Amino acid sequence: MKIGRSARLFPIALVALMALLTIWLDQVSKLGSFGRELDPSRPEYVSEHVLSTRFDTQGRVQQRMVADKLWQYPNQNDLYFVKTTIDVFQTGQPDYTLVAETGRYNTRTRVAYFDHKAHLQKPPAAGQPAMTLDSSAMTVDTVRRYASSAMPTTVHYGNSVANSTGFNYDYKTGVVNLLSFAKATYVK
Repeated sequence: MKIGRSARLFPIALVALMALLTIWLDQVSKLGSFGRELDPSRPEYVSEHVLSTRFDTQGRVQQRMVADKLWQYPNQNDLYFVKTTIDVFQTGQPDYTLVAETGRYNTRTRVAYFDHKAHLQKPPAAGQPAMTLDSSAMTVDTVRRYASSAMPTTVHYGNSVANSTGFNYDYKTGVVNLLSFAKATYVK
């Protein structure tokens, strides 16, 4: 069987064509992005009337956030929000609620900074009365489950009321530590 000259050159031509295509694709991929640069002083996106729900691995609600407005700047980890309510659940049951006029949440550290009219409410559970913490500003570490403030604070625990300048609250132990100028009215 005799093979023609063109049949013998076909594999060589195919290899040469593939080499040229590879070189061309390599050059095109080095040109970089054709997108426009984002202005770091303007939000990358803005969302209004936001409802966001996070679920745990068993499909139960873990967190729910409702906000009037939410935005983020380019290449930043902070999400800013206005008039927000965050409900946190433990094994599908309501655990605590955070309400604030304004604030921000760092997606890397998972720490929330509520900087205007912050309110934390824990519903009654296991024979314990409801508790609320009201402050003009509050920091909440969602990983360590720890809240704190250096601002004037009012704590309601059942019918008892305490006022202080600042607090630390360890959610795991349930202990509220009033920092200074504490005044309490205990009602059994």
